[in-house]
Amino acid sequence: MHAADPLRDTLTQLIPKFEEAFPGVRVSVDYGAGLEHAQHVLHGMPIDVFVSSDEAATTMVAAHDRGAPAVVARNPIVIALPRTADRIAAIGDLRDAKVALCAETTPCGRGSRAALVAAAVEVQPAVVEPDAPATLAQVRSGAADAALAYRTEVVAAGDDLRAVDFEQATGLADQYTAIRPDTGANAKGADAFVAFLSSALARHVFADAGLSPA
Repeated sequence: MHAADPLRDTLTQLIPKFEEAFPGVRVSVDYGAGLEHAQHVLHGMPIDVFVSSDEAATTMVAAHDRGAPAVVARNPIVIALPRTADRIAAIGDLRDAKVALCAETTPCGRGSRAALVAAAVEVQPAVVEPDAPATLAQVRSGAADAALAYRTEVVAAGDDLRAVDFEQATGLADQYTAIRPDTGANAKGADAFVAFLSSALARHVFADAGLSPA
């Protein structure tokens, strides 16, 4: 199968559980960029399952789906705050706060700015960092009151930060879509694995990583 690299940790936990439930089935995963993997499908590579949040890539591969694409998880932009902070409760509160943002060239930066536009909240960032870990470090150090990042990035940053959801970002959340390309050789196994990604166990593992259920 092909899968987006941000799913590496969750799939590393889930695949052994799937293989235990389906003796004799072994899942091999190639992680990487969605568009690159989509080209593999379009060129006929025998791929049983394709999972990506890249909208352009999933649109390309969906034309070769044996069934219907299945959204298995979502990853929204959230407000990252210190665990004990209570001054900021909603997206509008960022207008009067010191906010750290990821650079516009990063997925975190593009997603954050799109969420702010959707919420009609204008923010002049106090600091702009090259990636999510550096952006969240500004909150941890006290240099920023809050930051915007994907929920998975806030969860991965540690227990001293907490994530606050807001409606407009939830509507724009990245969607991890599972597709079963018609180039695959193991249709039965692909069907079972995509169904497994929507199971209660998978939802629990996704939630621990900060991903919302589909």
